[in-house]
This record gives sequence, C-alpha cells and structure tokens, in this order.
Amino acid sequence: MRHFVPSLLALSALALIPIGCGKNGGEPKKDTPAAGAGQQAAEGGAGKVKIGYVLHILNDFSGVIKRGAEDAGKAEGVDVEVVGPSNGEATEAIGMFEGMIQKKKDGLIVVPMPGDVWVKPIEEANKANIPVMTANMTSPGSKADAWFGQDEYQSGVILATELRKALDKAGKKNGQVLIGNCKPGVAVLEERYKGFKKGMEGSAYTLSDPKDVGTENTANYSAWENQTGRAPQIVAAVGLCSLDIPNLAKLKARTKASWLIVGYDLNPDTLDSIKTGVTQLTLGQHPYLQGYLPVLALARALKDKKALPKGWVNVGTEIVTKENVESLYSRETDHAAETKWYADYVTKNFTDVSTMGKPLPGLH
Repeated sequence: MRHFVPSLLALSALALIPIGCGKNGGEPKKDTPAAGAGQQAAEGGAGKVKIGYVLHILNDFSGVIKRGAEDAGKAEGVDVEVVGPSNGEATEAIGMFEGMIQKKKDGLIVVPMPGDVWVKPIEEANKANIPVMTANMTSPGSKADAWFGQDEYQSGVILATELRKALDKAGKKNGQVLIGNCKPGVAVLEERYKGFKKGMEGSAYTLSDPKDVGTENTANYSAWENQTGRAPQIVAAVGLCSLDIPNLAKLKARTKASWLIVGYDLNPDTLDSIKTGVTQLTLGQHPYLQGYLPVLALARALKDKKALPKGWVNVGTEIVTKENVESLYSRETDHAAETKWYADYVTKNFTDVSTMGKPLPGLH
C-alpha cells in the first residue's frame, strides 16, 4: 500500500483482519507479460501454471479471499495454492512466501501486513523472475506489480457520511463517538480513520482517539467491553476491522445499550446483526475479488501473454444497511451463490483486468 488493514481487517479485523493499503515503490516495469519462470509456463515449458497466494492470517474474512483465489484458479485452469498463518504473525507468513519462491511458483500474491516488512521478500521473488501482486494491504516501497483493494481513505469518508445520517435518523444530534482500531499502525486502518475523521468534520459529534482493541477475537470483545464501560454515554461505536461489529453486537445486546454500531465487512454475524437492527451500517470491500482478480491477472499473463496490470485495481466499496442487506445475504452466506454472483460480476466489470491499473490512492 502506498499509505495504508480490514475487514479487516476486515481485521475486518484485520481484515477488514479483517482487514484493508500503501504505495508500491520503484519504477514501473515494462508493460509485458511475466518473464523467467512465468514466461516458461506461458510458453508451455513448465506445464500447468502454478500460482501461490499468501494470506496475512487465516480467519473468516481471509477465507473469502481464499475462495475467490481458488475459484479463479478453477476458472482459468491454473493451480492455486493458498496458505497463511493462523496467528497473523508476519514472520510466519514471510516464511511461507519464501517457501513458494523455493517451489518456483510462476506467480505470487500476498496480503502484505505490515507492508514495510514485505519489501525485501517481494524483491527476492522479483530477482527469481516471479511476478508479485498484492491485495487488501499495500507494501510501501515494494516493487509488486499491482495492488487490489478499495480506496481506504474514501471508505472512511463514506462510513462517516452514512453514520451521520443514521445518527440524525435516531435523533442523536451530538455526543461522543468511540473508535476502535484492531491493529494500530497498519496503513489501511490508519487511512480508514483519517477518512472517517474527515467525514465527521463540521458535525456536533466528538471523536475518541482510536483505541487498540486487538486482533484476537476474545481479547477484542474484552477490549470493547472495557472501552464502552469507560464511556457509557457514547452515541456510536465504530470498528475499523472485520471482527469488531460481531463483538460489538454481542456486547450491545448483552448490555441493552442504545449506541449505534458501524464498521467494516460482510461476515454472516455482521449481516445478521444488521437484519435485526442491532448494527446500523457496514462497508464491504469485496474480499472475494481481492482473491479472484490477482489470480485472474497472473493466469492470463502467464498463459495468454496478457500484460500485467500496473498500480491499483479498485475492487470497490459496498454500503450495507437494513434496507439492502437481504439483497446480498445469500451471496455472503452460500458459497455456491457467491461463486455464481461473482462470476457474473467479473464478466461484466473486469473483462480485461490488464488495462485496469491506475495510480494508487494518495497518502493523506
């Protein structure tokens, strides 16, 4: 990421961690298909194209990324191996990535959390002539060809705008908004907060500093319990990661609180809490596309000699409220429905992903 968790860290936890970005540094490479091992595969010399995907953590959010990557592999007729650490440790993820290099994968994809520690591993892959894509989070200074994700800063602005509407509708004209960040320092999450803060400017609401609520589920619940206990008069709780809303919803139901809940990502527990009215709003960042599209891009470059996209491929941001949650509920809870919906969506909106790269969202 140039700037930039998720959800999810999102983060969602991280992701959104759930979690979702930063700048890919270095001069752009020539707009040609991958060389080296990848070129041999494209020419048929290495058999079936083999692509590796290293996640930042294994959880419900990243499981959607995994399904997208594997579905793309099936659709494109390439071999896709998806791995990731269960504990979210970057050193373990880097070890898995280096193992992929040793296996001589034709192309690699990684969710680089945190981005700065991934500059060298990505460089090592490039030296082995293996093209690298990043998704969900970016890696500042790295030479990865492309990054697949949403505009994290703008998503924060959207979240604030929609929260203000919900607060007004609920008759809450002022008060404190409590904000939680499951992984302080992660660029995507910092961008979300900056955008949210910008979107709340000019309102009568006061914002807390982002509180560290942790990425482990039980600890996350306890952290939110502690923070809301210290601020009983809050009008809303805002989670920047994917595990926040489910825990906030449980906490709100248990304590019979009246504060509003908004945050990131579309896991089933979050959608259920929106359906019942406990949660008011969540933003989706299409983790399925974060898995599918980089595999699609690499497969077509390696097999068909298509150019790789350069820069940022925007997967978009979805606003989900009680009014529209039913329209996407089956997509997010039924894997067969998910595969079909996204197959149609990719066909309509990503006909030639090689041409869809653009400059990364700027640092704010």
